[in-house]
Amino acid sequence: MTFDNITNGHKCDCLSKTSIPKSEEVYLRKLRKEDLADKDFETHWERGIGVESEGCDDICNYKALSINKTSNEIETLIYEHYKTTFTINPKKGGHCLKFKFKEEAGKVIHAPIENADSHHNFFKSDLFTFDYIEPVDVIKFV
Repeated sequence: MTFDNITNGHKCDCLSKTSIPKSEEVYLRKLRKEDLADKDFETHWERGIGVESEGCDDICNYKALSINKTSNEIETLIYEHYKTTFTINPKKGGHCLKFKFKEEAGKVIHAPIENADSHHNFFKSDLFTFDYIEPVDVIKFV
């Protein structure tokens, strides 16, 4: 598994503390629409957002995708957080993809944020396509 798209263009070590997601782990990611689209798995870096920053924390965050690792115990809390952000900014998406990663998809790192200990960053491998995602469910908030 290679990560040239993650490592090129800077001198930061974004991958040293990452791990390969386990096949049984389930994640959540907000979607703009019910149908999964390329844009739903584009990083800020790929969309040209934040590329002027030179700080390694910023660069690594911009090159990663924001996801939440879920479990039966916390799934409702994550949905409530997503619903709140949808209410504040409906353009951010009213759907949520529940999914697993297949082998060679990439690597994850626990990256808790305020009020979201379940938050992780996902670094896509160079071969990443939607074929590396195993959808479990799509949840609609509205």
